[in-house]
Amino acid sequence: LMRIIRTVRIFTELRVMANMIWSSLRSLMWLFFILIGLGYCFALALTQGAAMHMSSTDVESATRAQIFDAFGSVAITMNSLFMAMTGGRNWGEIADIIAPAGFIYRALVMLYIFLNLFSVLNIVTGVFVDGAIELGK
Repeated sequence: LMRIIRTVRIFTELRVMANMIWSSLRSLMWLFFILIGLGYCFALALTQGAAMHMSSTDVESATRAQIFDAFGSVAITMNSLFMAMTGGRNWGEIADIIAPAGFIYRALVMLYIFLNLFSVLNIVTGVFVDGAIELGK
C-alpha cells in the first residue's frame, strides 16, 4: 500500500512538472524569436564588416580562410554567434578572428554575448521561474 502511495506522489510531481513545461512553451517560442532577431541583426553587421575587410585590404590566405569560416555569410555568422553564446566555440576566439576588421566588430561580438547572456537569458530565466512558482501554487 505504501508503494502505491509513493508512486502516486511521484506521478503527481511529474504531472506538475509536465504542466509547467507545457505552459512555458509560448514564452519559449517568443524567446526563440528574440534570440533569432538579435542574432540576425548582429550577424548582418559582422558579415558586412568581414566582407569589407577582406575586399579592401590584402589579407593572408590563412586569415582569409578563418574569417570566411566564421563570417562567410549571414547564416554562418549566426551559427558562429550561437556557438559562442552556448559554449560550442569560445567567444574570445570568435572576437579574435574578426578583430583585424576593426575594433568595432570585436566590440559587437562582446556586446552580443553581453546582451544575450547577461540580460536576455537571465531575464527569461526569471520569468520562467516566476511562472513555475505561480503554476506550482
